[in-house]
Amino acid sequence: MLPCLVLPYEEATGPANMALDEALLERVAADPSAAILRIYGWLEPTLSLGYFQSRNLIEREDRWREVAVVRRPTGGGALWHDHEVTYAIVIPKQHPLARHTNDLYRAVHSEIATLLAAHGVSADRRGSSGGEASDEKPFLCFADRDDNDVVAGPVKLVGSAQRRRAGAVLQHGSLLLEQSATTPELAGAAQLGVAETGRLYWARLLADALPRALECTPIQAEIDREMRDFAAQLEANIYRSRAWIEKR
Repeated sequence: MLPCLVLPYEEATGPANMALDEALLERVAADPSAAILRIYGWLEPTLSLGYFQSRNLIEREDRWREVAVVRRPTGGGALWHDHEVTYAIVIPKQHPLARHTNDLYRAVHSEIATLLAAHGVSADRRGSSGGEASDEKPFLCFADRDDNDVVAGPVKLVGSAQRRRAGAVLQHGSLLLEQSATTPELAGAAQLGVAETGRLYWARLLADALPRALECTPIQAEIDREMRDFAAQLEANIYRSRAWIEKR
């Protein structure tokens, strides 16, 4: 089986997190000998815009005007990273799950739904549960409805997005653990009765489970100096750039 390098849990700023995810995508595109999995958190509550979203949308609501903002390399709606844990998976183009966009979503989300079910939440992919998807795209990802979402009844608990390079696919997404005061309209796992909602607890569960979804052999690994340096360049030149954040 293909090895999956499992990186240690870290917390960082929005620009640093997005830069490292893109650096991992470039690494796997250049060296397809292993997949990479990273579970991480955010040093401060941060709004991440989807690649195609307009920066001007933030001005429509007062709650977003003073928060930390970053633009993701992936599409989809905006995510409010507060009481949640984020995962990033990169697989080479030769991986069976890289062939069709929905295959990777289904595999990863089904595994997370299984974890939630083990904690007393009857969760499933929206497409599997018969929920109705919508063509309308609200500002927030977790207010959107897509067949691949992980839901428990009407509550969306996991949303993800992808970016493809010629040689690899990045998929990253968030598991909403608790309701945030900034987004009271969005319930999390805690509101559905999950007792343990610590980030480190769920980071460990995801690090153990997601290589199974990829049918890869997990190997504990560290981020090497070359990767750190490349990510730092991306952070400085792109993800902290006003031009990038205001790209649209």
